[in-house]
Amino acid sequence: MAVLYRLTNLAAVGLALLGTLGILLMVVHITLDVVLRSTLSISIPATLELVTRYYLITLALLPLGWVEWRRNMISVEALEGLMGPRLIRISDVLVSLLSAAIYATLAVATWGKAMEQYQIGAYVMSLNVPMPVWPTYFVLPVAFALAALVCLVRLPLLATGTTYDSPAQEER
Repeated sequence: MAVLYRLTNLAAVGLALLGTLGILLMVVHITLDVVLRSTLSISIPATLELVTRYYLITLALLPLGWVEWRRNMISVEALEGLMGPRLIRISDVLVSLLSAAIYATLAVATWGKAMEQYQIGAYVMSLNVPMPVWPTYFVLPVAFALAALVCLVRLPLLATGTTYDSPAQEER
């Protein structure tokens, strides 16, 4: 089971790092475009399309599994003060199961759309040049599937009340 935890952690951190790389590339790209436009009146082609179709998708969704792994998703603990430790564990397990089901549903639904876009070779025109956008459709099912996997892998820990090494320690 420890190997599964470690692999899940590595996958989550890896996708988070890809999301970070996407942010870095977006900042460099936009900065370069603004500087070139302001100084030389030259604009980098397809900046708008790349930012909206590639960079924003990667920075918004790839870190989803990492955020789940670190348990940093938004949570409401309005009734937790009224519950005992056992009831809190049961609540955490149910929330994790529900989250996994929702993520899995989203992964299946977006996988179908991704395959559809791949088969038709979806693209957008930028300066009379077709720019393929079908690869970005695959980011969604991968991100949702990893988040579902994280929720499922976490279930035995939540059910037994045991803890694993801190995610921050694992990432170092």
